[in-house]
Amino acid sequence: MSILPLLLLAQTAAAAPPPRIDCNDADHRALDFWVGEWAVIDTASGADVARSRIARGPGGCSITEDYRQTVGPGAKPIDYHGQSFTAFNSGDQRWRQLYVDTSGAAFAYDGGFEGPALMLTARAGALGSRMSIAPQSDGTVRQLGWKTSDAGKSWQPNYDFTYRPLNPQARATH
Repeated sequence: MSILPLLLLAQTAAAAPPPRIDCNDADHRALDFWVGEWAVIDTASGADVARSRIARGPGGCSITEDYRQTVGPGAKPIDYHGQSFTAFNSGDQRWRQLYVDTSGAAFAYDGGFEGPALMLTARAGALGSRMSIAPQSDGTVRQLGWKTSDAGKSWQPNYDFTYRPLNPQARATH
């Protein structure tokens, strides 16, 4: 028997897609509270600073965000755009997020739920970023951010945003 059929069989087996995961379980649906169209408000000042669209990704196995900010610190106009892809990894029971923005930055976050808040941390050498995303009792979502420049020995507040639904009636379907 020729070795060629065995090699083709091995390649075919290796190329087979992994078994499909049902992403309708509680772990994969834990961020459903965040799905929707949002006005992003600076919590301290009450200023409307951005718009964000959060949607479920392919097969319901991820959450995608398209974030567009037009008002920056000090109420100065900015043109900032970021996108993220967030997913639950069944293998290690952790959440991952890849965030890329118009400044050329790319952050790879990792974390999990601490109570009702998803806590995610990204580090690159001494620099790092941490955020929490938590549903609020009034139907809003609060996102807090911190930064570090000493490898996580200390964290300083970076932002505090409240996501308010643009269409509260549509949110009832999520």
